[in-house]
Amino acid sequence: MKLGYRMKQWILIIFDGLSFLFGFWLSLATRHWQIPTAEKIELHIILFIIVFGFWFIFNYINGLYDLRHISHEKKYYKRFIETGLIALIVSIVFFYLVPNQKIAPKTILLLNILFGYGISALFRFAYISFVGTKRLQTNIIFVGVTNEMLALINYMKQSPESGYNVVSIIDTEQKLRPKEYQDIEIFKNLNTIRPAITNYNAHIVVIAPHIQEQEHALPELYQLLFWNVSVMDVTSFYEQVTGRIPPSTFSESWFLEHLKHTDALIYSKIRRLLDYIAAIAIGAIFVATFPFIALAIKITSKGPLFFTQHRIGYNGQQFTMYKFRSMYALAADGSAEENGWEFAKKKDKRITTVGKFLRKTRLDELPQFWNLFRGDMTLIGPRPERPAIVKELEARMPYYPLRHLVRPGITGWAVLHQHYTDTLESSLEKLQYDLYYIKNRSFLLDISILLRTINVVIRLKGQ
Repeated sequence: MKLGYRMKQWILIIFDGLSFLFGFWLSLATRHWQIPTAEKIELHIILFIIVFGFWFIFNYINGLYDLRHISHEKKYYKRFIETGLIALIVSIVFFYLVPNQKIAPKTILLLNILFGYGISALFRFAYISFVGTKRLQTNIIFVGVTNEMLALINYMKQSPESGYNVVSIIDTEQKLRPKEYQDIEIFKNLNTIRPAITNYNAHIVVIAPHIQEQEHALPELYQLLFWNVSVMDVTSFYEQVTGRIPPSTFSESWFLEHLKHTDALIYSKIRRLLDYIAAIAIGAIFVATFPFIALAIKITSKGPLFFTQHRIGYNGQQFTMYKFRSMYALAADGSAEENGWEFAKKKDKRITTVGKFLRKTRLDELPQFWNLFRGDMTLIGPRPERPAIVKELEARMPYYPLRHLVRPGITGWAVLHQHYTDTLESSLEKLQYDLYYIKNRSFLLDISILLRTINVVIRLKGQ
């Protein structure tokens, strides 16, 4: 069976682990010019395994497990050098803070970095050259045609690195024009599902809701239970591929079923404790950087140092959010809006030179440590919007208030997947991302968001 996106990621992770371990063995052999003894390996291995854990985290943060970035381009292998240097620096600090009188691993550590990341880079070169994306694709058959299916087909065509390949569509209602899908086999009868699975080595069959409601279709769909193929509904598959909730599912009954457990007690208690810890850490950075940021803002543009704004938070309650000012003060209140509210845009001319840097590094968000302390915000959640914008969006999207079932966050799932939200369509997409997060909230998802946010900050990708 061919492998999907997650399995391909695990292949990279496993081979990185093997590369680090083999690099460790080679570094011991090179350092002492002899085959390492069991005693020598045992003396070093525990501390190095801890260090390897840091290396995996740095790899994830730096996007080395993001299949969308894998290529033969120089900038991809430049990431290996950057990640290796960060791993080396942090590892040196680790061995300095946790000294072991029995070993002096400076040379071994340097060799391990060179060998480990070198072998890992060679594996990726071989992976791209001899395996690539096509041989590891997961073949998909769609049964029935919906707008979400068409959107998914378009998405997968544009993102082959996602690991999905549409091989056939069962279009019983003849909604499609075959000329528009020449690379996909289109059938008109449900009894062609099983032959298509065999002929195209399909791994997943995705079924539209209206097909599942047709009585004459149930016997054919039932037979798929006995085949070596995964059967999924459109909603689940859409979530899995895009990380969003499809708009077609928006209904009171669906939300009641999937969003009723948004505030698990233990999860919430631990999250609140982590918010306090994060507030202390961010507050410390705020104090350390304040003189420099304040001076840079004041000498480059007129206006207040801080920018305060009312936002809508948990349960629709208003609160005051704090930021360093990153735009020119064009209005009497110090804001950049002279004619009522407006969305921030890409390459917005209202952003100051210093503001561009503050936004890219997310340093403009540092004053929000106070919002964390107060409980207005949490570390991870939907980004809060202004009352005027919320009122406008609620009038157009009745389910928009569902974003307020959880506390707003400094960073979030939608922040990682979107840039600026400056249209109704992008606002709807943002809502889809936010609802996905609310539905799937967990420590694992939170850690993933946090690490990816660190990657955004390191790479100056903030908006």
